[in-house]
Amino acid sequence: MYDGLSPDRVLFIGNSLSNKKLYHLYDFGHYNVITNIKPAMAKWYICNACDTLNDFTHKCDKACSLCTATPPCTKDRSKYCATCNRWFLSEKCFHNHLTHKVKGKLVCQWRQVCRNCSFTVTGDSKHKCFKRFCNYCNKKHLSGHYC
Repeated sequence: MYDGLSPDRVLFIGNSLSNKKLYHLYDFGHYNVITNIKPAMAKWYICNACDTLNDFTHKCDKACSLCTATPPCTKDRSKYCATCNRWFLSEKCFHNHLTHKVKGKLVCQWRQVCRNCSFTVTGDSKHKCFKRFCNYCNKKHLSGHYC
């Protein structure tokens, strides 16, 4: 529940681990339902793990960086996935990456490690081995490129 249209003015946070969330706006003595939180608060991204609104994504300490589970996984017995070529902290972490989704794709499909160059490929990015994006000239070049 928000006090006005500012993401910093939170009045109440319920069960943040729930998949279904209901957002309310308390404004001038009235309660209103917020049907789409991002445009209502003029933000581009909401972190489902910590319920923070941002202008861009962030690294959240309340979610596992490998499988996106909330709360984060604990290290038990590492398990390897041959499909995405990644190691996971435990059997549960491994299972989570096969069931949780990021932008409509399973984590296993969304984030993979290239078998040739060990580069982590995320999402729909077009990967070419040993090539990295240069922020200065805005092009992909072989590793070691200097502008």
